[in-house]
Amino acid sequence: MRKFRIIFVFMILGCSVLRSNAQISLVPMPGTVRMESGEFVINSETRIVYTNQEGFAEEAKYLQQILALPTGYNLTISAWEGKTNVPNCILLQHNIPGVDTLGAEGYFLSVSPNGITITAPQSAGLFYGIQTLRQLLPVEIESKSLQTQVKWQVPAIFITDKPAFVWRGMLLDCSRHFMSKEFILRYIDLLAYYKMNRFHWHLTDDQGWRIEIKKYPKLTEIGAWRKEADGSTYGGFYTQQDIRDVVAYAASRHITVVPEIEMPGHALAALASYPSLSCTGGPFKVEKRWGVFKDIYCAGNDSTFSFLQNILDEVMILFPSKYIHIGGDEAPYFRWDNCKKCQSRMKKNDLKDGPALQSWFISRIGKYVNSKGRKIIGWDEILDGGLAPGATVQSWRGFEGALAAATAGHDAIVSPTSYAYFDSPIGSLTLEKVYEFDPIPEQLEPKYFKHILGGECNMWTERAPQELVDSKVFPRLLAMSEVLWSYPKNRDKETFLERVRHQYPRLDLLGVKYGSERQDVAFSSGYNEAEKAFLVSLIPGQKDLGVVYTTDGSEPTLKSPEYQGPFLVRNSGVVKARVTRSYGLDPEIFTRTFVKHAGIGLDPKITDPWSPTYPAGGAKAVLDGLRGSTNYRDGLWQGYHHIDFEATIWLGDKRQINKITVGFLQNIPSWIFFPEYVELSVSENGKDYTSVSQISKVDLPQDDVPRIQDYVLSNFDKLETRYIRIKAKNIGYCPDWHDGAGSEAWIFIDEIIIE
Repeated sequence: MRKFRIIFVFMILGCSVLRSNAQISLVPMPGTVRMESGEFVINSETRIVYTNQEGFAEEAKYLQQILALPTGYNLTISAWEGKTNVPNCILLQHNIPGVDTLGAEGYFLSVSPNGITITAPQSAGLFYGIQTLRQLLPVEIESKSLQTQVKWQVPAIFITDKPAFVWRGMLLDCSRHFMSKEFILRYIDLLAYYKMNRFHWHLTDDQGWRIEIKKYPKLTEIGAWRKEADGSTYGGFYTQQDIRDVVAYAASRHITVVPEIEMPGHALAALASYPSLSCTGGPFKVEKRWGVFKDIYCAGNDSTFSFLQNILDEVMILFPSKYIHIGGDEAPYFRWDNCKKCQSRMKKNDLKDGPALQSWFISRIGKYVNSKGRKIIGWDEILDGGLAPGATVQSWRGFEGALAAATAGHDAIVSPTSYAYFDSPIGSLTLEKVYEFDPIPEQLEPKYFKHILGGECNMWTERAPQELVDSKVFPRLLAMSEVLWSYPKNRDKETFLERVRHQYPRLDLLGVKYGSERQDVAFSSGYNEAEKAFLVSLIPGQKDLGVVYTTDGSEPTLKSPEYQGPFLVRNSGVVKARVTRSYGLDPEIFTRTFVKHAGIGLDPKITDPWSPTYPAGGAKAVLDGLRGSTNYRDGLWQGYHHIDFEATIWLGDKRQINKITVGFLQNIPSWIFFPEYVELSVSENGKDYTSVSQISKVDLPQDDVPRIQDYVLSNFDKLETRYIRIKAKNIGYCPDWHDGAGSEAWIFIDEIIIE
């Protein structure tokens, strides 16, 4: 454990107490929990008393409102008159010794048979103490109707609590799918319930401009609406009054709303409205597809900056946040490379390439925002070409961006795809995996820890309209809230999972349509050398689920075998499984394809490392007999970013090779392409290699459909060798016809089949 974490060791006591008392199922985990004897019962005579501290009267009214509907009690609120031992009272106070150690958001909560006291130096801490009190009350406190049969008791307890990180956020993408104002307000309440304090509002992108800008009305007249594939019109936007309402409501819940106005890329909705701000002049349409597109703001055009500065002026009036997020991610440089104005800008400012021009662009915007007393946040691409002075980095492509920013003395927010992208399917990002997230990069020196502000969970909505957001965010948000509030990691996963399950009745009453903790059926398999077969286990996502399966590729039915334990798959084939519930079969079918071949279990040597985001289980994953699906996030595909794939395989004794098949994926919107060619070379000594077969790229339609292609190397006769080398040539960059033209391309490989 790192030295600085010693001050948190008392959290272990909290874990042990919570394990022994199922009634105390708090999320996030408080710092210390000490159980006392007895309980306090709230009744109609209970009073709410507050000391004269800024914001405490408002928190008293908030508590009164929380209690009023389900209890039927309209509790009296009064200012503290200096009396001690006031009976039957919920006291909200600030002026006791030691309270200053709690920071801006910490609190003490004390419950005895005589009353409840919440102590905090500031109203934010008092608010979080009230959230803890809500979770200590019977679950019916979250009901939207009067509950006359409930005894409103709170167990006697003493809690000391404060957050580990100052930035505990959630991003909601309202550009790809528009969310109603009422839905936004509801989410602010849900975030506050779990002590999150930042709402990152993604308001502009290629698929829609969602914020009213008075100076540029076309942004919402044109940019807020798109034509769907079926010819229908989709869209919406928030008026400036809507935004004021959201910001004010969030402030009452101690949540800061951080707007994101994307630049220089992800700008098609704006360019459709004002095409002169592009490098080509358009025309453009608001994009209905997902992905990254080559048309971005023209960096050589001074009117671009006038436009963006005028927008930011209105944005900064609406949002009092210290930070303004300006995006900065996924901006292809193709248009800039072919734009006379941009090339002139680069020459004038001695900028060598696209990343340097982007750095100049972001720095110019950053200076303007700084001149207004604010700071910018950008995705970690703003590191490319040099970081703008004073910029905060949001690290999403792993932890490297946060590590680089913090080491350079810049603040960072950590939200890597591997732990924080809640648009990911539950199969690749389970509740348990989110709980393993550590916002502090492993390699970061302790002296730079102060620059890690915290983290965010990101809810991108390409495939999640409003009605699906709950099932993506919950219950994973509970894990993120505990990581960011209760860190460091002397947390206990098993007690956390138990506490989460006690939270479900509360989420039911709060109207949250939460999803699963993990995929309903997970496959676990390995090759059994003695049996010469795959040993397959089917793991249900919850204890109460049954599983039926088939091994011949057919769809499982209620008459199919019920899973009782691990089974053998002796030949190549397809296993399909689905869960059974009380009402019958679940509609979703989970599939795993097995291919038996001579290379299974061999240990390939990979020349250049795969992306840590897409490891697929390491080097042996390319020789494990498992085939990937068309979903590149299924955990079976190994990804290589802008580098070639090359693997050397020792076969042991000299063996005859008849055919080698290598599987690749193409997903054009995600910059994943089939390799330019695949080459087979052989060697007797592992040093001197001779090329014996090569197959060129297979050209398939340039559409958005994910495709799998097997490259078959077989144009040789009676080949005997001890070593083979497989090389797949990355195309390097997205081609000119691609929306991300000039951006670095990916190769995804799933299996080398040796016959």
